[in-house]
Amino acid sequence: MDEDKFRKQFMTKSVFKKASSLDMSYVPEKLHCRDEAIKSLIYNFRRILEEKEQPTISCLILGKGGVGKTVTARYFGRNFKSIALEKDVNIFVEYFNCINFRSKSKIVRELLAKYTHGSGRGFSDDEALKLILTQLIREKGYMLLVIDEIHLLKPEEILAFLDIAETYGHQNAKLSILLISRNRDWMRIETERILSRLNEKIDLKPYNVDDAKQILEYRSEEAFKEYVISDEILDMISQIVADHENMRHGIEILRKSGLYADKHGLSSVNAEIIREAANEVYPTFRADIIDQLNDQELFALYGISRSLINNKEPFTLVDDAFEEYQIICETYSIEPHVKMSFRKYIRQLNELEIISSKTVRIEEAERGRHLEITLLDIPAVKLEEFLIDIFNRKFDL
Repeated sequence: MDEDKFRKQFMTKSVFKKASSLDMSYVPEKLHCRDEAIKSLIYNFRRILEEKEQPTISCLILGKGGVGKTVTARYFGRNFKSIALEKDVNIFVEYFNCINFRSKSKIVRELLAKYTHGSGRGFSDDEALKLILTQLIREKGYMLLVIDEIHLLKPEEILAFLDIAETYGHQNAKLSILLISRNRDWMRIETERILSRLNEKIDLKPYNVDDAKQILEYRSEEAFKEYVISDEILDMISQIVADHENMRHGIEILRKSGLYADKHGLSSVNAEIIREAANEVYPTFRADIIDQLNDQELFALYGISRSLINNKEPFTLVDDAFEEYQIICETYSIEPHVKMSFRKYIRQLNELEIISSKTVRIEEAERGRHLEITLLDIPAVKLEEFLIDIFNRKFDL
């Protein structure tokens, strides 16, 4: 690529309005669907702003990956600091991820360097912490220490953080702790002594489809220009988020689909782009399950993929998929089954989480309902290629 072509790429239009709002580190102005968690944090930590003694509070946010633990903690920290400033309370919020800071010593020395400009050399952890707390008292400040992926620290190091008030005296410990961990990881390190030091454990549940839609709609409005992401596309991504119980995948799918649109000069994102992005972000499509399907189930799956390609919509209907199913059966000289049996194959594929199906009410239709079917984890074109290869090997074509 020469310099002119290089420069030309910067002149092309983008579907993004604010791409940074899809970064994993981004903390939105509005935090949707975590009101109860935020209220619990407020009720626990508000004492720091209201009581002269400023007690030490320790809370834990638990949950699976992608349920909003980190963004909830950081959103609370940012707004807690703002409220504190309004009340003339000098709050410092510090966030550490133990993926980068694998020991208590590393965290303490980072804080020491920031607040006392000392390297920490020659000091024990206890001495370094005492210097930090002394500096907070001198500045009439208070620290909220947020520690993510806390399970990566040793249990005795976690206990040492939680015991700061006991160790240095409640009048000197101008510091509270907010821990973050996945449920399974926390179970490996939790002890009665650690548990007794926590004011509250806040367990976040995965987002459902409606929650996911609300969050993705807000984030896409922040990130993209108008008409780039349709309501149907948001429905599709929301289903992926709910099925895999991970909001990070939905955010990353939005980001990757926008980059794809920019790269190919498109003004909007379609269903195939979403499937492609989903396959890159979370490649859950498992060939071993496909190998276990019988011929009729494979043909039904092909009918779904072919009708999605033809219709160019996020979802297809049973009738459209059934027509494609009949055609592929005839192509390989296999007797197609009746529609009732085809519907049974749809249910089986749905239970295996190869497809997603839902019944939707139609106001205008006489019967009032139809079944919408979509693929979640692989683009329809790729699935079609995969199945054709299987058919050719199976039927010697």
